[in-house]
Amino acid sequence: MVIGITGPIGSGKSLITSELASLGAYVIDMDIISYELVGPGMPALSEIQREFGKNYISDQGALDRKALGKLVFSEPEALHRLNKIMFPKLMEAAKVQLDNVTADNDLVVIDAAVLYQAGLDRLTDKVIAVTAAKEIRIARIMKRDGLPYEEAVQRVIGQGDLDEVAVRRADFVLDNSGSPQALRGKLINGLRLLGINI
Repeated sequence: MVIGITGPIGSGKSLITSELASLGAYVIDMDIISYELVGPGMPALSEIQREFGKNYISDQGALDRKALGKLVFSEPEALHRLNKIMFPKLMEAAKVQLDNVTADNDLVVIDAAVLYQAGLDRLTDKVIAVTAAKEIRIARIMKRDGLPYEEAVQRVIGQGDLDEVAVRRADFVLDNSGSPQALRGKLINGLRLLGINI
């Protein structure tokens, strides 16, 4: 079985996938794959340079993620252009990963904030959406990334309706506004409701 885990920035997807991994699931982290896809010499990096310019490439030939992140989280049209480059590549990479691991694993997890937007939900059997109150998400982003309040707010706003889409379309919604201890119980209950026993 393949489960999709999705939700906006700061919602706590990583905590959920860590719990699932500890329960024996194989996790495909689309953030890690995304990093690999834009590595030096990769086709996606060349496309990003052509689309956005050399200002977003470091002197070492790597993607300046901070600069590009600032742009795409403040300009929806720029995010759309980036997604047009990345989404097909994410889908292709996810398919390759699934082909390599599904035969040896009873439960595979695809962890992706853009699960629905990139069409990755088509590769899953069930989807769990992780959500949390906006101010809690902002506080988590500030702590995790060392960002000032205004930048953290911009990142939340920059994701648009990601949270609404996930909540509306998912098979199960986990509210992660509370403690990590409370979340584990909610996750186990959600898995049971979805008919998944691990």
